[in-house]
Amino acid sequence: MCPHTPQCPEPSGPDREAARTIISHPEQGWSLLCNGVVIFEDTGELLPGGGAIAPHRPTDLVPGIAGRVNPLEPPDSRTSAA
Repeated sequence: MCPHTPQCPEPSGPDREAARTIISHPEQGWSLLCNGVVIFEDTGELLPGGGAIAPHRPTDLVPGIAGRVNPLEPPDSRTSAA
């Protein structure tokens, strides 16, 4: 049980990475969160029940962003060099 107020997110929740860090080993590339989730610097995660979440980036969630020079640029504003 989390001793923090407000309590840290559950390890099964989508916001699980917002839990407080209780052990950090940046030289090894991982940290343990209060909810039992181990997060890695490559954004992968190990869940308390033994499950794993593959590395993920915010750009993985935005359709059509791959291949853009500037991911913040709208897709139709690109111009081709003539």
